[in-house]
Amino acid sequence: MAKDRETPLRRLPVGSVKPDGWLAKQLDIVNALQKRMGADPSLLEGVNWKGGEIFPRYVRGLILLAGVLGEPQLTVKAEGYMNAIFDAALEGGDLLPEDRDGEAPKTEAVKTLLSFYELTGEQRALTALKKFFKSRFNPMSVTHSWHHARARLLDEVEAMDALYRESDLEWLKDLAEMLRDRSPDWFRLAVRFPYKKAAEKCISPAALKKAVRTISQAESPREGKRVKPFTPEKMEAEWKRPAHQLLVETDGVNMAKAVKYPCTYGAFMGDRELRRLSLRLIANLDKYHGNATGMFSCDRRLGGNSPTRGIDITAAVEMMESLVSVLQATGEGVCADILEQIAFNVIGAAAFDDGSAVQDVLMVNQVECSVRRKEFFAGYPFGNAYARGGITRGSVALLSAYPFFMQALCMMRGADELNFFAYAPCTLDIPVRGSVLRIKEETGYPFRNTVVFKVLEADGDADVRINFRVPRGTTMQLISGGQVVATGSGIISVKCTLRTGSTFMLKLDIPLLVTTNRDGTHSLYKGNVLMATRPGSEVSVRSYPGGEAAEVNAVTKWSVAPVIAKSSGRRTLYDAERTVVGKMPEKPFDRANAPFELYIRCKNVLNWDFDINGFSLAPTAPKFSEESIERAFVPFGCTSVRMAQFPPCYRG
Repeated sequence: MAKDRETPLRRLPVGSVKPDGWLAKQLDIVNALQKRMGADPSLLEGVNWKGGEIFPRYVRGLILLAGVLGEPQLTVKAEGYMNAIFDAALEGGDLLPEDRDGEAPKTEAVKTLLSFYELTGEQRALTALKKFFKSRFNPMSVTHSWHHARARLLDEVEAMDALYRESDLEWLKDLAEMLRDRSPDWFRLAVRFPYKKAAEKCISPAALKKAVRTISQAESPREGKRVKPFTPEKMEAEWKRPAHQLLVETDGVNMAKAVKYPCTYGAFMGDRELRRLSLRLIANLDKYHGNATGMFSCDRRLGGNSPTRGIDITAAVEMMESLVSVLQATGEGVCADILEQIAFNVIGAAAFDDGSAVQDVLMVNQVECSVRRKEFFAGYPFGNAYARGGITRGSVALLSAYPFFMQALCMMRGADELNFFAYAPCTLDIPVRGSVLRIKEETGYPFRNTVVFKVLEADGDADVRINFRVPRGTTMQLISGGQVVATGSGIISVKCTLRTGSTFMLKLDIPLLVTTNRDGTHSLYKGNVLMATRPGSEVSVRSYPGGEAAEVNAVTKWSVAPVIAKSSGRRTLYDAERTVVGKMPEKPFDRANAPFELYIRCKNVLNWDFDINGFSLAPTAPKFSEESIERAFVPFGCTSVRMAQFPPCYRG
């Protein structure tokens, strides 16, 4: 094992970061969303756990919200649901949901137990984890799992690590090695990434269809239909088939989870050199499946670089959690940049601005959100329409998104080093040398360019080192006492003495950047905020089997492209943008009232239209109108339908 002499980063204790400003408003909207979902009868039947992995995911979302909002009633509500998980544990320790929807729910329950312990210190959670891992230690018990359950075994390592710190049970490390041996070789995938095309191009349709049918028959057998028993031996044989391996290794949620495995497994086993594999996996996902939002495309499975391929909301939130783990393990600012991109763009756009309707899957270039899209987004009951009411995969995932993001706002190293990796309005209680330093962070970032820090409470003078990450594409000044203390990009590091009343400010220069995407299209950014056109749209709400859906369609011209200056250096607009900044709205991702707008000279793309399947694929040889016109661009999160990746349009 490699020896690690570096003092590791650590997250602030649960409850140390309280949201303010726009972040608090977003969490209020999410909290209202969980209240509507909590009334859904599909979660529980009496005291029995229903709904497969949706149930523990929902409960974990409640727990994470309780931690950041500090609302006792949320904790009480979560405790009520936790009883169902405790009751589901068999005498031998196995976690068994009432409806037996495969084995994957057990891993989600393990993560929920860990989050509950971190929030409450409840020893029953540790006892349940110990019993469960003891049952896992039986090799045959591990062999029996397959499909997503087996692909996600290493997702349990963080809970093992927490239990190990409390108990010193050495057999937990033996179990971790066993789980790694039974899992897909995620570490090999990080070194030599094999999935360089959309998943469906890596396997024959016949093999894929057969594998999906086998999985369906095994996990959801039809009543009255005679099928051969699915024995452990048959399960193991099916697991080893290339088609099955491809299914689990290209699944978007599985891949997003796997990003953190080299870090979490390496930290537990004492080999922190493995953390570099996580960075390689992040880079490969971006190279072969990345798009302008910062998230890789995956409408269930990896989809390549096209802006009309789906982005799974559950996978995006899992990626946020993984990025926080990799950030903690490596301190690499690129993780914070991607985390901000997903939070500001994907999560902002995934729901209506009041949280009343949520998508399970969205697209970068999206001019129609409709139920008919389920023809292409297999497994999404409402296609890419916004589901209203009830519980969906996307709505459950959103409960955890902002709590994960908040874990990156500040991390500690040692007793007196503060690392601000992301920025948002909040109040932080930071432990420094045995006392608590309370700092209020006032900002409209990423929609405004200043961040003000005020020390509300300090126990005397606190000598600290503070590291500020400078967001991608920006430069930053640290100002104290009206004087510029430091300036730069990448990272700003200072030693200082903080006391009650100390105030300092970050001032960011956030130019509009024109970037070239992996597919050759152009996108526009202000820092980590992706800019998009917002064509006029109409919304219609309709009832379908399974609930209501809000469908959105663009009704005005959307096929335009910003005019870019030809130059050998960095891409720039041919004509400078015109910026309109109004009053900061109460809801930052307001569809009708964006925090700011950019007016940019664009040309109509004459041959950009729908293909035979109704997708707006950008033309490879675009033709443009002679005249140009100003078009409004707004933050991606302020849109339901939009364009954010454009065919190159040069002038000059």
